Amino acid sequence: MYSVILVDDEVFTRKGLMKLIDWEACGFQVVDEADNGEDALELIRRLRPDLVITDIRMPVLDGMELIRRIVEENEASPVFIIISGYDDFKYAQQAVRYGVHDFIVKPIDEHEFSDALRKLNDRLGRLREERVRHDRLLSGAMIESLILGEADDSFIAEWEQRLMLG
Repeated sequence: MYSVILVDDEVFTRKGLMKLIDWEACGFQVVDEADNGEDALELIRRLRPDLVITDIRMPVLDGMELIRRIVEENEASPVFIIISGYDDFKYAQQAVRYGVHDFIVKPIDEHEFSDALRKLNDRLGRLREERVRHDRLLSGAMIESLILGEADDSFIAEWEQRLMLG
């Protein structure tokens, strides 16, 4: 299961999404929610969700600014889906620049939204498998260089940190 945070200043939208979508069937679990971008920023930093579903226009910190900050911080790296009552090309363009997975216009169609989640679930699964394969290859290369005596101190220190040995 991938974790999700819902961010929308309209409580009916957040609660409606929770009830409308069969999250588990799509491979997701809603772990928290926020009614503005500032609270969402804190939640994302703390919970490190796999997915953030956010509205664009909200008080305090809007959805695009939330996405921009998270992308620039490069600490947590959730996937974003934008939901908006505004079919505004300018927002969609900006969203593409930040690598947003999808832009869905309200009112939300249950089937369209569920399809987007299932596709994202598949994509996240492939990315996770690639990461595991990559880590295995790196580990094999590290072991080989240690055995052959080719590893320098900085290389060993890096791997101690990665393996949490140091």
